Amino acid sequence: MIYVPDTSYACYVVVDSDTIRAYETVPTQDSTVYYRDYYINSNYLYEDSYQTFSRYSTLPVCLDSDLITDDYWHRNDFDSILIIVLIICIFVIWLPFKILLRFFRRFQ
Repeated sequence: MIYVPDTSYACYVVVDSDTIRAYETVPTQDSTVYYRDYYINSNYLYEDSYQTFSRYSTLPVCLDSDLITDDYWHRNDFDSILIIVLIICIFVIWLPFKILLRFFRRFQ
């Protein structure tokens, strides 16, 4: 499965190992199509633009829609997100809790 944040586009193409391009409509010859590039190794940042296809252009081959998902479990940076959440929990919940417990023990 390939994760993309928005699955409402008509056509998805893998441009390179870092980029997935999502076309608003299926590209045809002699047309201009708006697209969004998702940079999968940069936390799914995106950039919008358009591409013009002439009569002599090679049209991209769309990925099968069964390969595309917006389920966040398939993100390639999911392990980094879990580590960040764990660190935040330690410093925001566990550490202040331990400090407050020691503080209130002294006043008993």
